[in-house]
Amino acid sequence: MPRTIVSTVGTSLLTNGAEPAQLPLLRRTANARIRDLKPDERGPLESLFGARRQRLAQATIDQARRLSAELNGLLAIPDVLERDAFSSEFHHLLIATDTAQGHATAEIVRDWIAARDGTVEILRVPDLRTEALASFRAALSDLAAQLVERAAGQRVILNLTGGFKSVNAYLQALAMLQGWETVFLFESARELLRIPRLPVVWDVARSLGPWVAVLRRLRAVERLPASELAEVPEALLFELDGQACLSEWGNTLLDQATAVLYRKELQPPAVAELVYSDRFEREAKKLGAEELVRLNRQLDELARWVATNGRHNPKSLDVKKLAKPVDGSTHEVDAWSGTGKRLFGRFEDGKFVVERLGDHL
Repeated sequence: MPRTIVSTVGTSLLTNGAEPAQLPLLRRTANARIRDLKPDERGPLESLFGARRQRLAQATIDQARRLSAELNGLLAIPDVLERDAFSSEFHHLLIATDTAQGHATAEIVRDWIAARDGTVEILRVPDLRTEALASFRAALSDLAAQLVERAAGQRVILNLTGGFKSVNAYLQALAMLQGWETVFLFESARELLRIPRLPVVWDVARSLGPWVAVLRRLRAVERLPASELAEVPEALLFELDGQACLSEWGNTLLDQATAVLYRKELQPPAVAELVYSDRFEREAKKLGAEELVRLNRQLDELARWVATNGRHNPKSLDVKKLAKPVDGSTHEVDAWSGTGKRLFGRFEDGKFVVERLGDHL
């Protein structure tokens, strides 16, 4: 099975051994993106980045371990797994914050790994900065979705030796849910701590069952009055100014639950403004499990299109009005990617009716 080592990247490479005069600049620009830097900050930071790159390139293995928390964890992996972390057996994914310091540190670590013939890439997550809670939580949700998608069919080892506590705590919990292995080192330790995959399967679909319908609706409309969601567990929601949206856990767990439910049968429309005809429901019953998953997910996207009055219309959905009605249908929608299948429908009494599943006109 292919293996991926996911490492969260912090700024230890910049702060370890930094001159006292450099620390105020590093603290002041900790959450600054490249475009946010002032001219008198950009130059000194770029000079520091260059010096750290050169220092790490010339470092011995022991020195590299002291300079970079991320590399310290990776270089300890052979002691536990009896495998070189930089061999072709592993693919490295570095999680970088959306800051100038995060970009620079991840690139330096990436180049160090690549110089040792390691396969490595950086996953940069917009808004993964801690000064704005709402943006940070949305970024965590996006990060979780990307990691789960990338991890499909992989054995994942999560290296949390570097990175930031706010991110690592979330990823540690995600690892337990996903069955990923976790490794990390305490700052002064040399022995890698390992949390193996738990031999436990959580039935997320069953646990989330009472709230799946309202969570699907919430995803479609994006936010609802918090008073309408009083029965939904707090961890699944993020509330701000009396409005609630899905939290990072809500998004992650809903994806896991629907991955199971969507294979079984056609799901009810996520919003009341979307309805299915009897003909369409009969056609959906003939589909296999994989086609059902893709169809149900596309119908969720269509629900968002309806709920947002057409603002949500990604290329993968491609809702468009027909030049002239066909069998009463006025609109066509991509049923799922990779085929010529389309959904055909029309508006009736303020609702969009999915009438049938057919071939591209």
